[in-house]
Amino acid sequence: MSIAETNNAQYLKEKAESASFTNKNSTSITFSQLVDPSVKDYTTSFEFDKNPVFKPSEVSEGDYIETNEELETYLRSCYREYTEVVVYNTKTDYRQKFERQDLINWYRENFDASEVPFHFLILQDGRIQVCQNINTVTNHTTATNHLDRSISIAFVGGFKNGYQDIDTCSPAQWKTFSKFLKMFYTILPGGQVWGHSDINDKAFDPGFNVVSYVEKAFGSRNTLTVDQARRLGAVSVERLIDLSRARGFR
Repeated sequence: MSIAETNNAQYLKEKAESASFTNKNSTSITFSQLVDPSVKDYTTSFEFDKNPVFKPSEVSEGDYIETNEELETYLRSCYREYTEVVVYNTKTDYRQKFERQDLINWYRENFDASEVPFHFLILQDGRIQVCQNINTVTNHTTATNHLDRSISIAFVGGFKNGYQDIDTCSPAQWKTFSKFLKMFYTILPGGQVWGHSDINDKAFDPGFNVVSYVEKAFGSRNTLTVDQARRLGAVSVERLIDLSRARGFR
């Protein structure tokens, strides 16, 4: 091992021993506390050879998340307890290559809305764009009992010629959606994933059966039934564990 590698290893060891546990959703040490911005390369046992230098505290609305490491870091940085993901589409035509600012302008003109309330956008090229800070409770649904403990993600597009058609979303978007949920389940194995129409009986988006999708793609079943989700909202981790035991889940 070189002198530089030895010094870096010692630095990480000292930081790990002194770091505090700040994320309510995980007992792991906050990644940002272990990163020395002056060191660009880190070896890892994961499939990638390099981890990005990434500070979740410095992420702003409009920034992009482009790697699994960045996504994990940002999700774990949330100090607000969340137990579910709610999935949407942006109700825009698939030919409109919108990003966050484009959507803000479009929502203002068409919905008389001052903001786009989703925490994450899946852009048509497959990138994830931060739309609202993950620690912010946004009004992404009128089912207000879901707001405090949820994060929201939306496919940009989902419409064709004025009608909902989720199949117009790009293969890159679907691939990113799958990666997002895989990371969510890694961080919160018992987490709940709903389509907007699951928690709000007046909604029609995202345009596909999210509950069925996660069962087939990940073998994961929501602890709550749709009726319970609408009635109880997004529950705490402790309540979710109790409900899971009551249903006989392990």
